[in-house]
Amino acid sequence: MNRQLLLIIGGSVVGVIMLFMIAFAAGCFRQKTFTPGKSREQVELTYYKLYDDSDVIEPLIQEYRAENTNVKINYRQFTDPEEYYDLILNELAEGEGPDMFSVPNTWLLKNYKKVSPAPAAGIPPSAFEDTYVSVTYDDVVRQNPETGETQVYALPMTVDTLALYYNKDHFDDAIPERGKPAATWEGIKDDVFKLTKKDQSFERFEVAGIAMGFADNITRAADILYLLILQSGGDFYDQSFQKAIFATQQGVSDDATPIRPGRDALELYTSFANPSNKNYSWNAYLSSANTDEKEIGTFARGKVSMIIGYSYMYQQILDEINELTEKGISTISPDSIRIATIPQMKDPTQTTEKRDAYANYFVETVARTSEHPEWAWDFLLFATSKESLAHYNEKTRKPTSRRDMIEDQKNDPIYGVFAEQIGFAESLQIWDEEVYEDSMLKAITAVLATKSPQDAIKIAQDEINAILPIGGIYPIVNVPEETEET
Repeated sequence: MNRQLLLIIGGSVVGVIMLFMIAFAAGCFRQKTFTPGKSREQVELTYYKLYDDSDVIEPLIQEYRAENTNVKINYRQFTDPEEYYDLILNELAEGEGPDMFSVPNTWLLKNYKKVSPAPAAGIPPSAFEDTYVSVTYDDVVRQNPETGETQVYALPMTVDTLALYYNKDHFDDAIPERGKPAATWEGIKDDVFKLTKKDQSFERFEVAGIAMGFADNITRAADILYLLILQSGGDFYDQSFQKAIFATQQGVSDDATPIRPGRDALELYTSFANPSNKNYSWNAYLSSANTDEKEIGTFARGKVSMIIGYSYMYQQILDEINELTEKGISTISPDSIRIATIPQMKDPTQTTEKRDAYANYFVETVARTSEHPEWAWDFLLFATSKESLAHYNEKTRKPTSRRDMIEDQKNDPIYGVFAEQIGFAESLQIWDEEVYEDSMLKAITAVLATKSPQDAIKIAQDEINAILPIGGIYPIVNVPEETEET
């Protein structure tokens, strides 16, 4: 009897211990925050960020301080990107600068040594992968060369992608049986042919089908070309990330058609600005290269049916409509603005291949020079929690970075498309954004000046390879080393 009683008591104790261990494991990663330590010393942090007004970030800071009264956070907003990046690099080089700052997702590849990675107790890579969409993992999770440990180097508040803006009235008029853009680039070509209305004006078009083809009067020309390279089915780099191969890689499609991702992408992009091509619908006179508005102004005036841009372009279009209206210039109705998912090379309803959208976004990170990195990461974990990002999205309308918020945001009548695209978004590992963009834009211009797409894109590839570090860029995904069989 005593032995049975001992067994019962012992089993109960084991059960309690197991329940405690399960509860402890579940609480190891609290997305909202983690405890940097028992110390409640007074901590002062500085946070630099581009564009976001203080009324967006300050409420998050105040809410965090309500739980952490020992922490003071000074927020500083910037509006000039060039000034912002120069300041951060200069201050970090001098051992100063902000504790936390926001940078493009492409910035980390070259500058990760300037960052203090997140403590594993705050967010281990496995928890990051479960919480944020896949494209962000590839951009911010990497192996620490000093320790060999895989760590998180930044946290995303949002992930933006290129989508297709279109004028609903134009489609109802020219393509009433569908009333919206085609799902593939082949279909877009046909749409452009039906939408485009040529005339004898200085601009040569009463209505242009789509704003594509030029380098200097399209807001995100390089990004659109990156997108088309990704969609063309090839690789930007070789497997070891030692050199770019997008211009020289060759393959064969399912129907035995030769594939060269760089050439094919450049040829498609520039075809819309080639007067001898059926796709011709854009020229240098439809928008000025010397203004910030570029094709946005053309769209607002109803002179082009489709443009490609990120989520923030919607507000830019509305602002442009208001400005033009105040000047007495005729514009489209805001009600006619629609946004569709970015076209694909193959019909998504007819293929099992993954769709591709191009992602470009900012991430939040902690400077290596910070005297309080654990507290800084604690705040960023709080700022990227579901509750905090709900506030952020309400204020900015920027699409989420979190998996558990996608479904709700997909229902937004304006911005839902961007949430829908997050799951199949891709980004490029860019070593030097300025060099890459300049190379792509020069390739576009060269084709319009009669150079062949293959020759032009090969020059771009050579220019990019010329600035890559010896040994190539660091691979983002850790590939196990091959071992000899014994």
